[in-house]
Order: sequence, then structure tokens, then C-alpha cells
Amino acid sequence: MASLTIETEKKLADTIASIAEGEKEIEIARISLTENRDFEPFSAFKSLDRLGIGFISYMDLQDFLNRNRIPFISQELSSLIKQYDSDSDGRLVLSEFHQLTLPSTNNLLRDLAQQRIPSSRLSLDVEFLLARLLDKELSFQRRLESLKQDLSSRYDFSMVSAFSLIDFPSTSFITRDKLYSFLRRNGKLIYDDDIDALLRRMDIDGDERLSYSEFADSLRSQEPRITSSPRRSPSRSSPLRNSSPLRRTGNSPSRTGGSFYQNETSMRSSFNRTSPSRMSATRISPTRSSPLTVVDESELVSIFFQQINLERDLNGSKKDIVLCPDFTLIDAFQMFDINDLGYVNEYDFEDCLIGLGLRPSREDIGLLFKHYSVLNNRRLTYSEFGKIFTPKEHEYTRIMSNRTAFNAIRSERRRVFNTDTTFKLTKVLRLHLETEAVAESLRHRLARRPSFSMHEAFQAVDKDRNGYITYDEFQGLLEQYGIFATIKDVESLMDRYDKDRDGRVSYSEFLDEVTPKSPKKY
Repeated sequence: MASLTIETEKKLADTIASIAEGEKEIEIARISLTENRDFEPFSAFKSLDRLGIGFISYMDLQDFLNRNRIPFISQELSSLIKQYDSDSDGRLVLSEFHQLTLPSTNNLLRDLAQQRIPSSRLSLDVEFLLARLLDKELSFQRRLESLKQDLSSRYDFSMVSAFSLIDFPSTSFITRDKLYSFLRRNGKLIYDDDIDALLRRMDIDGDERLSYSEFADSLRSQEPRITSSPRRSPSRSSPLRNSSPLRRTGNSPSRTGGSFYQNETSMRSSFNRTSPSRMSATRISPTRSSPLTVVDESELVSIFFQQINLERDLNGSKKDIVLCPDFTLIDAFQMFDINDLGYVNEYDFEDCLIGLGLRPSREDIGLLFKHYSVLNNRRLTYSEFGKIFTPKEHEYTRIMSNRTAFNAIRSERRRVFNTDTTFKLTKVLRLHLETEAVAESLRHRLARRPSFSMHEAFQAVDKDRNGYITYDEFQGLLEQYGIFATIKDVESLMDRYDKDRDGRVSYSEFLDEVTPKSPKKY
């Protein structure tokens, strides 16, 4: 698997360390606010909820910030809301507001604040301290976004490489010790409270470790992208941020009566969701018909979720390369089919990768060929090769079809693209290799589970027991675990499993995808 350069690794460490530093500064602001005897969180919530409808909207926060003359841009405020908006509805209910304003490191102070007598309006001191807290949040989002954009612009950076670099030895999770080791190795003076702060920000499901999806969601730039569906991203909708023991909630015993309080109780009960990695038997209905145990089914869903995130990153890089005006599939194919055989074999593929500065293992190349070669003959035809670079959105295919290939002579084929296009092409290839390596790691992870049955796993998804898994059944299982995947996300999952492209997944296709393909231990 490709690695990051020393400079990129340092930028990654700088970004992660800045998350810890920023969260610690914000925690100090939370403590300062909560220590003020006039601060009572429910009263503060009502003062921001201008319409009295039980939630704080973007406009409510915008009005408060403008009133207190705090500068911000819309992206920063959206990022702030997203940080605490655990059900991804674009607004903050009372329990989410608690996560924003109450300290995580002082439970006594947290409980004390919620037991104070509500007031009809905020004092000037409380309004100042609340405004200062929001200002620190916005400043943190501003600094972090700059670091994330700088990191993502590195030609050798990929989310999968970054995750794998820290997740050593590979367990598909980043633990406290791995974070500590990585940051120390890159010259950061890190202590337990720094790791606590990192986990408060990044560990969405509260299991004291970071999955790939949690890691990628925390480091992915919030630059706006074109989306094809209004559905919610799975990255924030399933887990409950306050399930972490480092980010606790509390309920005031003085809350009684009133329709709003009853509504808030209802909100809180519907809001309590658990992520796949924290699923317990109480989460699933006692009438559930799945042949898998809750733990094994949760593991299966977790793998589906990670595959979705990998494919999302990969598809984004494909779109980047297609938008390069000098890129054509014919010229890219001819770079690899250097001997004009009409196909690309593993040896020519490896030779071209080496020329691009990539040195993957033979196993990684073999995994990529097994995924894209329909005949599994260690060759890629032009159409099979084209799928490596073609995004899922059809409009990008039309963009490429309108271009004329350069058709360079054989000696110039590997220099046909300009420097920027070559970098982006290399990044797509690196991501492909890493995605297949991580997919193989997930297969081995399933195979190592002593009680896991592939047939029972298939039946767990095939709800109607007709011998096929459909789009709706994939989506239904994800939603059962609180993961609201977009249309494109579920389609990417179908593409990986549906080998014959008939719109459904047979047991043999499912088995082919979840069975390890390489004897190498990933």
C-alpha cells in the first residue's frame, strides 16, 4: 500500500494535533460559561430559539452572532452546526445544545448548571460568555478547514493512506495508543488530555477508537460539492455524538410540565441512536428474523459502511481527473498498453505505476485486476480499464466523450498529460490500490470471526429470502442501524457486489466479494 511523504505525514500530524488543541480551548470556554452562576442551559437555549419551536436553526445562530458582532462565513457556521447536529437535520435540539455549551471534563459543574433556576432572559455576562464560546468554535472551524484543504491538496495524500499510516499494526481501528504513537513520532508533545480532546471531536460512536468513517469524516474538507441527492450523508446521521464517555449529557431534575418539555423528551427519545459498532441487543426488536447474532450483523453493517466511505473518496478523485481538459480514456489506456496488445496485463500495469512513482505490491495489483477483470484473466480490456477512471455520474462520461485523444507515439505515451493531470491520475490509481487493499483487509476481518457464517450473512440482508439482495434490502439494513445512505452510496455498494450488473446480488456474487482473495495477511 502506498505511503505518504514525510512532508505530508507532518501536515497530517499538524492537522490532528490542531483538533486536540482547538477542542481544549473550546472546553475552557465551556467551563467559563458554565461557572457563571447566571448561566442555565435551558434558558440560554430558549433565548436563541426565537420562535419557541424546540430547536435552534442556522438563522437563530446567525441572528445571535450578528447581534454580538462576531464575524463568520456561512461555511463556518454550517460546520459548527454539523459538529453537534447528531441526527443531521440541520438544527440543534436541547440535548445537542448541551454538547455545544456544557463541559465534558467536569461532570459536577455540568450537573450544577442544569439544576439552576431558569430565567426569562440572559444576563449581559452570560450573553458575552456564550458569544465568546461560539466565536472560539467558529475560529476553530476556520483554522481547521484551512489545514484540511492544505492537506487534501497534497498530490500524494489520500484518506485511506492516512488512516493506514496511523492504524499500524492494522486492525481497521485507530486506538488511543496509535494516535499517541503517531503524534509523538511526528514531534508533537501529546498527553492523555490531548487524546481525550481528540476523541471528543472525532469518536462519534463513543467506543474509544476511530473507525475509517469517523477518521475520514473528521478530516474531510467541508468545501461544498455537487451532490445528486438530497438525502443525508451517513457520516453524521447514524452515531450519537454524546454516547462517548468523554462527551456526557445530563437532564435537570427541575424540568417539569409544559408542552415544550414533553416535546423535548420525545425528541431525545427519537434522537438516541447507536452506531453499528456499539449495537446492543436492546437496539434490535425482539422479533428480528436475522440469522446472525447482533454482534456479527453489526460487524457486517460496519463493513458495508466503510466500503461506502472508501468508494465516496474514490469517486471524488475520479471526478477530479475527468475535469482535467487534457484527460482522455484512450490516452490513459495507451499509457499502460505500451505494446499495443489491445489489453493491459499486470506486468505493463506495474511498470507504468513505477514510472508514476508508485510501487505497490503484486498482491495489491492482483486485487485490483480481480475486481475489474470480468474474465478474471489478469488482463484489462479498454472498457474494463475505463471503469477505473469513470465516475458514477453520467454527466462526466459525456464530458470525456466530447474530447479528442492525442494518440501520442509509443515513446511519448507516458508523458502525454500535463503535470497536474498526471498527479491526479496517479492519485486515482493510488486510491484504487488502497481501496482494494482495505477491502481485502475487511474480508480477512470477517473470516477471522469464529462464529461468522457467510450464508447467514447473506440471509441477514436478503430479508424476503428470495435468494437475491436488492438495492432496497441493502438500504433497509443500513437504515435499521441508523445509517441513512444516499442514493449514490447504495449504488456504489451494489456495484461492488453485483458482478453481472442485473440489479441484484446473488449468493455466489455475495460470497465472491466477502471471501478473501489473497493469502497475504492484510
